[in-house]
Amino acid sequence: MSVEKLTEDDIIIRNYRTSDYMATLGILKELQDQYDIGLNEKKWKESSGLRQFKPNLKRITLVAELKSTGQVVSMGMLEAVKNNLGQYIGYLNSWSTTKEVIGKGVGKILADRAIQILKSWGCDSVRINMAYDMKNLDSLISVFGKLGFKPIIIVLEKRFENI
Repeated sequence: MSVEKLTEDDIIIRNYRTSDYMATLGILKELQDQYDIGLNEKKWKESSGLRQFKPNLKRITLVAELKSTGQVVSMGMLEAVKNNLGQYIGYLNSWSTTKEVIGKGVGKILADRAIQILKSWGCDSVRINMAYDMKNLDSLISVFGKLGFKPIIIVLEKRFENI
């Protein structure tokens, strides 16, 4: 792809459909190969229904598709949860973009739409959960910092071995 930047006119932002399964799996496999995000293909398939919009549940998955080809090039899950302090927090999870369009503005367009949705749901703030290794942390903080995000929490994880 030779285009330097893509605009909202080049992209369709829409809700995830079950027909997006293979495209979104491919995007996540790229991330798994590069960053070990903990992708388990069997679990991803089993949870496919959770990615679809459901009335009265504040959780959806958005995808970005190129208008010119219909190719799904980015995805992200958003969810709104009331925390134990009574704050309504929006979360962006599993945010990923294909290698071919990284740096072309697609992720920002998708994130802007997600933030609009979370605001419309009445969220007080939005948080991004990132599953990347620490060597990329400064770069990610720089990218998201330009969008007004700042680090506030460090989360530690212990993965359990499959039984």
